[in-house]
Amino acid sequence: MARRLLMLGLALAALVAVYAAAWQTQPRQATATPAPVSQAGATASVTSVTRTCPPPGPGTGVGHVAVVAVPAAAGGASQATGTGSAQLSAIPQAASQPASKAGTKAVTKTSAKTSGKSAATPAPVTVTRPGAPALPTAPQATSYGGTAISATGQMAEGFEAEMATSSGIGLVSCTHPGADMWFVGTGTSAGASTSELYLANTGNLAATVDVTLITDSGVQQGLSSAITVAPDGYQAVNLATYAHGSVVMAVHVQTSSGQVAAAVWQSGGSGGGWLPQATEPSTQLVIPGLASASSAAHLFVVVPGAADAHIKVKALTSHGPFLPFGTGAEDAPAAASSSFALTSLGATAASLVLTSDVPITAGISVPGSGIGEFSAAAAPITQQGVVAGNPAAGQGTVSLILSAPAGAAAASIAVLPAAAGSTGTGTSAGASAGTVAGHASPQVVRVPAGDTVTVAVQPPKGSAPFAIAVTPQQKSGPLYAARVVTSGGSTGPVVSILPVPSAPTEIALPPSRDSYTAILP
Repeated sequence: MARRLLMLGLALAALVAVYAAAWQTQPRQATATPAPVSQAGATASVTSVTRTCPPPGPGTGVGHVAVVAVPAAAGGASQATGTGSAQLSAIPQAASQPASKAGTKAVTKTSAKTSGKSAATPAPVTVTRPGAPALPTAPQATSYGGTAISATGQMAEGFEAEMATSSGIGLVSCTHPGADMWFVGTGTSAGASTSELYLANTGNLAATVDVTLITDSGVQQGLSSAITVAPDGYQAVNLATYAHGSVVMAVHVQTSSGQVAAAVWQSGGSGGGWLPQATEPSTQLVIPGLASASSAAHLFVVVPGAADAHIKVKALTSHGPFLPFGTGAEDAPAAASSSFALTSLGATAASLVLTSDVPITAGISVPGSGIGEFSAAAAPITQQGVVAGNPAAGQGTVSLILSAPAGAAAASIAVLPAAAGSTGTGTSAGASAGTVAGHASPQVVRVPAGDTVTVAVQPPKGSAPFAIAVTPQQKSGPLYAARVVTSGGSTGPVVSILPVPSAPTEIALPPSRDSYTAILP
């Protein structure tokens, strides 16, 4: 009996030991307090960027691309050769093909023919110097093809590329491939006799694209069929065919499969210009870059939904907020585009803040050379904003229009010369105007809350184009900016308006948590 009790006690002791060991090693139950979030490695440097530039505008001659990388390690002004490169490759036009039922001209990357003669695909162009802007001729330098850009390593940090003139004036940002894009511009009866949509697919799979055209007459039905854009190719769509008699034209590009880069060129009898991409519809928008020579500017508003919009418009000027339409709301019909004259602003530089009860998107048209110039609803600058293409001294007057709609803002502005060893960085501050000159290091421009500051940018010495980097300071309020080029002084005709795009040097990584894995037999 005693032996049996001893064996039972040993067995119980063994079970207790096994249970204790299992208790020490099993996963614990989750408690009310979440596992700590790891903050280490919350950001990573940008190491790869792809962009696509459209062909040069019809009748504008040889195309150029302004490119620059402004890596964080460069401090905005490094001109030492770093790792990585930006490669510009041609997307040439294929043999001529008849327009499809959707009104498109098919294009692929397999071959190019001009005047019946075969031409080999041009060799790529490579840029390898971060911190210094470059202005290479586009590999496919005529209207027969666009440019695909792939930047890697340090050349991907703070990268910006723009279609540019031979003098280096950036005209429109080369866009990232995407699935949802908006453009807002002039209609055919308001001077845009030509409106050309370019769709480029630099991916490996075909992209299916739906294009919606919204004018002051409503949604146009001519583009009801989806457009297929082959890999490594582009298509051009003649939008004017479907918008006869329109005053305003809005273009909505969506893909149901794949991604494309889109661009819209508009022209009339005296020249043309590019439409900047507008932000997606929202109940509050900011449009930067209403230049001081824009007393005959127009505001274009697009209401894509089924409900009419009631919109309040506030202009941020150097003298504070101004209500160009008074305290009441302007009405804009649903599923249509509308135009509003901005003559009450006179010749005041400003940005527009639009508040609506339903989502809208918008843009502005400013008289200038040719058909005029355009700006559109834009996002605030994050990390840094970069303009790659600005003309050398004597080839245009360069200004920045900076606005702070919510809280005072402050930013440093760096002027980046193209030639190694050149000087030319700096800014000045002021509530209404200033001058960015060739100083040894960037200085700070402060923008009071609800104001706009116009800053004259002095080109660096030399005959080469230059770049501009705008970096909001810590604790700065949201900052919106546009670069404006005029001829014949700051009040001369507007040559180019370019909303300043963000050019990040790093990306945020998703937070990580401790996790447990249990394996059961």
